[in-house]
Amino acid sequence: MTELDARLGKLLQGRKEKNRFRSFKEYDTSPSSGLVDFSSNDYLSLTSSPALRKSYLARLSSTPSIFGSTGSRLLSGCTPSHSSLEGRFQRFFHSPSALLFNSGWDANVSFFATVPQSTDWVVYDELVHASVHSGLRASRVPVERRVAFNHNDPDDLENALKRITSEGSSTDKSTVFIALESLYSMDGDFSPLPSLLDILGRYVPRERQCVVVDEAHSTGVYGDQGRGIVHALGEETEGGGGKGRVDVRLMTFGKAVGCSGAVLLCSPTVRSFLINFARPLIFSTALPHSTIMALECVWDVLQSEEGDQRRQSLMVLSSHIRTLLDQLLSRTPPKILHLPPDPIIPFPNASILPPIPGSPILGLLTPTPHALAAFLLDKGFIVRPVVPPTVPPGGERVRICLRAGMEKGVIERLVDALGEWVEMRLAEGKQVRAKL
Repeated sequence: MTELDARLGKLLQGRKEKNRFRSFKEYDTSPSSGLVDFSSNDYLSLTSSPALRKSYLARLSSTPSIFGSTGSRLLSGCTPSHSSLEGRFQRFFHSPSALLFNSGWDANVSFFATVPQSTDWVVYDELVHASVHSGLRASRVPVERRVAFNHNDPDDLENALKRITSEGSSTDKSTVFIALESLYSMDGDFSPLPSLLDILGRYVPRERQCVVVDEAHSTGVYGDQGRGIVHALGEETEGGGGKGRVDVRLMTFGKAVGCSGAVLLCSPTVRSFLINFARPLIFSTALPHSTIMALECVWDVLQSEEGDQRRQSLMVLSSHIRTLLDQLLSRTPPKILHLPPDPIIPFPNASILPPIPGSPILGLLTPTPHALAAFLLDKGFIVRPVVPPTVPPGGERVRICLRAGMEKGVIERLVDALGEWVEMRLAEGKQVRAKL
């Protein structure tokens, strides 16, 4: 063993002792395995869509170039197919322009590492994605000008903005960036976006705002044909002249879309700036032709009746499991199992969204997530534990993800298994007390 291996081994051992060690887990989710996957982000079950498979294979068979893309977008990788897909996204999402990235991570890192300048402020929800933090660490924005506010808390955002504006001057030309997600991946709760934007408008003139919303977990799922929550609220800056208050949207393809990659929806100036300065874009090979074709096929489905049916099915399942869990948790001590606090009602006046849309993500908090995940796996359900540092200490949980293709009976069996777990824990507690 080298000296390096010895030092790294000690660090890994420390993580094991804290019950935070990570490793790959491989599961057989074929129909014959008997396992039901409740950990996948394939919210619309598009990866198993027969129509999508047929369309994609037909497109592959009729297209000469399907492998690779030959280079970065700035070299040989900017093909008519890439540009055509960006044009489709620009029109579909009602955006001034669109720029493809190889992943949502690359897009967030690229944007936050390059666009905010040293005199700007970046205000962000404390639970915003790790890629935003990585981008900011590579940026010119000083640490003291990166300000977190409590998750989904309009009052704490107001406190942060008061401090920022009190430190500025009447001639301040700096931009205030605000980084949010529309649907957060750990609690499965929505950002109260209209309330946050109202508060931002009280303290920062519109011309000095840049609102960035990551829609990774809502792309394809919410709004008209899956255009996302920002569009459903009418907050996108359509064609650069819209009245919406969200300047930049990130739509990713690795979750409900069932592919890989991402698109950043922004102004033409921001797009050009990223092409010139964003290192993950400049020095990465472009998305391969096979992925570009897959995305075209996916969007055909998302804009069809099948897409509407899948979105509706997912919302029905979301409502069903929430009803069952509420019944179970009403008789369960929170120290054994509980959901995060109910989200703020975020969309009381939205015409396309209900006041509280269903979420495909549920985080069940428990002090013993690994043991619960192992118990559920033994019952035939893949439910993964989530522990620090992914979540803060005290936020340990198992995370349940729904898919549109699931049957209600499968969900009912999962909740029954959770009920067995609760009963086991209650019985163990009685035994401990009896011995005292």
